[in-house]
Amino acid sequence: MPQNDWVGDENKGIQQEEVGKKAKRSKEKIDIETETLAGKNKLIIELTWPALAENILASLVSMADTIMVSILGSYAISAVGLVTQPRFIMLSSFIALGTGVTAMVARAKGAGNKKEADTVLRQSIVVSLALLLILCVIMMVFCRQLITWIAGANISTMTIDAAVDYFEVQIIGFPFLGLTSIMNAALRGVGNTRAAFYSNTVANIVNVIFNYLLIGGNFGFPALGVMGASIATVIGQGVAFFFCLYLLLSKRQYIHLSVKESYLPDWSIIRRITKIGIPALIEQVILRVGLLAFTLIVTSLGDVSYTAHTIALNIQSLSFTTGMAFGTAATTLTGQCLGRKRPDLAKEYVKLTQRMSYVVSIVIAVFLFIGGGFIAGWYTKETAVITLVSQVLMIVAIANPISNARFVYNSALRGAGDARYTAMTTFVGIILVRPVLAAILVYVFQLHLIGVWIAFSVDPVVIYTLAKIRWASGKWATIRV
Repeated sequence: MPQNDWVGDENKGIQQEEVGKKAKRSKEKIDIETETLAGKNKLIIELTWPALAENILASLVSMADTIMVSILGSYAISAVGLVTQPRFIMLSSFIALGTGVTAMVARAKGAGNKKEADTVLRQSIVVSLALLLILCVIMMVFCRQLITWIAGANISTMTIDAAVDYFEVQIIGFPFLGLTSIMNAALRGVGNTRAAFYSNTVANIVNVIFNYLLIGGNFGFPALGVMGASIATVIGQGVAFFFCLYLLLSKRQYIHLSVKESYLPDWSIIRRITKIGIPALIEQVILRVGLLAFTLIVTSLGDVSYTAHTIALNIQSLSFTTGMAFGTAATTLTGQCLGRKRPDLAKEYVKLTQRMSYVVSIVIAVFLFIGGGFIAGWYTKETAVITLVSQVLMIVAIANPISNARFVYNSALRGAGDARYTAMTTFVGIILVRPVLAAILVYVFQLHLIGVWIAFSVDPVVIYTLAKIRWASGKWATIRV
């Protein structure tokens, strides 16, 4: 396009500035509204690969954690497993808050409103600090009672004591984890999925190093056993926190955390965050209640079954990495497309994202189906435990593509602000289907741990079906946040 003739250096400077702004806006627009299929696929991959790499690495490190703890005996594996649900009860508030933060920041980015994105970030930090104070005090006071209740009557006292030691350290270090999850949620909203990958990569490396130093006591460090593993995890989380804090303070990101701006509560912004966050919190509460009920059924089967269950969960986390990573892309792309008033584009991106998820999920499913028993042998030499884990992972492998597909649809719905519906689907799957079906298969049909995992694999199919129906209806496109 030919340029107009400009008179004077000042006018010329103004023209160049305007051209620069238009070029920047055009580049940002192409990021989402590229017309080519290759361009869309490239953008999905750019958003997904850091999250996928991060999730795979986190799963591998979690597996390494459990394997390193297993040198202490099977009780140590079960002890770490007992802490999983209480720890995630604490984290659920931040997952829910992060859902609101990601959706709002994504829409602000899509609309080109940087000031609002920064405000959302600051207000989410304010809310997070209040949540941290409440949660950490409550959990520290009721730590032993909660672990004992989850363990039930069939788990040994040695396992319970080790679990309490592990959980107390986790509570002390939880502010690092909670705040990091919120900062990463904001960064995901603007499309920076690499930040979480880099921060967690460094954190996981630090975690493994300190596991080696503190679990068995090496290079002059004390041998702290299970507690040492927990300390190592907290140190790694601290590293991730300071990494993300540095990024947001450095002014190199689209969003910026300024110490000069106001941190007084802005109730209009907080209400908008909680409009999405509260349904997401309800979803998380439902999820944790369902998983607790599920865990109580498993602990009633005794130490051997619970050890096998813990190992299977640990390995199974690898199978969820695909769905969670592509779900991250679906959340960001849906939010940004709606910020630009393009629900049609959001549909296209989610369709492409889902297709990629299926392909990678099938590859992981084959790996788990064939190699489950071999991987289980890394954790323990007990034949009964290895056999159980191998059987469970075959069930996981069969259900894996659909299990991962539900993450994509639910994440896209959350990106649109439709968190109430995802809470409903979680209620149906986790509260009505999973524990009820597990109880029937375990206590009526006497399928024991296999029955538990059949139930575990059925509820994702129900959630997937409900989420797919909602997405096809298009009602999510009319939700205002």
